[in-house]
Amino acid sequence: MAERASRLLFALSLASMAGAASAQSDTPWNGGYLGMNLGEASTNACNSWTAGGTAFDIRNCPGSTFVGGVQIGDNFQYKRLVWGLEADLDIWRGGNRSGTVRYAGAALPPGTYSASGRLVPGDFAIIAPRIGYAGVLWMPYVTAGFITPLGSRNTTLNYLPVGAAIPTASFSGGKNYATGGWVAGGGAEWGLNGPWSIKAEYLHVNLGAGSNSTAGCSNIPSAPGTCAGFSGTTLDSNHNGFSANMFRIGINYWFSYWGP
Repeated sequence: MAERASRLLFALSLASMAGAASAQSDTPWNGGYLGMNLGEASTNACNSWTAGGTAFDIRNCPGSTFVGGVQIGDNFQYKRLVWGLEADLDIWRGGNRSGTVRYAGAALPPGTYSASGRLVPGDFAIIAPRIGYAGVLWMPYVTAGFITPLGSRNTTLNYLPVGAAIPTASFSGGKNYATGGWVAGGGAEWGLNGPWSIKAEYLHVNLGAGSNSTAGCSNIPSAPGTCAGFSGTTLDSNHNGFSANMFRIGINYWFSYWGP
């Protein structure tokens, strides 16, 4: 009798576990989540300073750098179809980029010209819908949305005369990239033990070109009159269209605990 009761209890336990697993697997990707991400972004967008008719040229290209931040999102799952919305706030670790040229020609005052500025966003925010296919433990998806950079986008050029210790004039180079653009890409997410998942993702970023400008001279307060030496001289700041490729991995905590 006791053995039969034990077998019945064991069978009921298996049935209960199977029912719970079946219920959880119906909509494993439904609900809200919060997580972190990190990765690498690479771009070949460049900024250059030129002066017409001279050999003067300063060119800066940022290359590859670290990105990382946090994301929050919410999904709705219907059968095998998942659609949702995710918002990211990330750091693009590029720092300011600089380039220097020592000029000894006749078209410009001789000295050292140093260009500096942030050629990639210091911080950025992304808001993007995504659509995916719901597997039991994994979900491939595609995504496309809007990106906006945060912080400074300006470039400046400083002029240091021969023999001087500090710059005596500066030039404004305008914006290096636009105030907003688009992202598109895809990835896959895998469920882990409990309410956690990991993801791998590729995004293509396009912010467009900044504002090319003919730079105007500004005197440094300690050296009034320096700009008189640049009278009739054109210094141009030019920007490539900004695009980048971003690869990220992330981890998410699901508030729904993978429940239905």
